[in-house]
This record gives sequence, structure tokens and C-alpha cells, in this order.
Amino acid sequence: MNLAFRKRALNTIARIANWVEAQNTKGAGDRWVRKIRLELTSVAASNVNHAICKDPKLARFRYRCFTHNDKWVVAYKIKGNQFIVYRFIYGPWLAY
Repeated sequence: MNLAFRKRALNTIARIANWVEAQNTKGAGDRWVRKIRLELTSVAASNVNHAICKDPKLARFRYRCFTHNDKWVVAYKIKGNQFIVYRFIYGPWLAY
């Protein structure tokens, strides 16, 4: 299954990577992005279909959600052979 990102998710991941880079050693942001891509590729390859998101704003779009590191929420859809990440959200900002 192919991994794809929407612009909104990519922008969020890039901002987080910049913050990680600023807080840590040189190259930490790139390592963090590689780790995220590896995990998302693994989830996409597993063909697991998670439940519809609990957050009403995300559920309205029929996104499926899972958490990364117990703090980040990944909202995605599977269309054909594509695992499309629509949102990458800091979990505490969601109002369940």
C-alpha cells in the first residue's frame, strides 16, 4: 500500500520537525521525520482499518484515527491502494 500525505499533515509534520531540530542536536528533526514515515508505512502495510475518529470534526469527514506515542493523533483514509494521511494532530488539542 502506498503512503500519501495531504498538505495540512505535511505542514504539521514539518513544523514539528523544525521544533525537534531546534530543541535537540543537528539532524534530530530529520531523524524524527524518518521515524514517523517508517511507522506510518508499517501501519499502512498492515492493512489494519482503525475505528472512525471519536472527535466530531474528524468523524464528519469519516477519517479513521490512531495514536502515535500516546500524544499524536493520525487521521487517515484508505482509498484504493493508498493510505492517505489527512491530519497529524496534537491529541490534547482535540475535544473528545
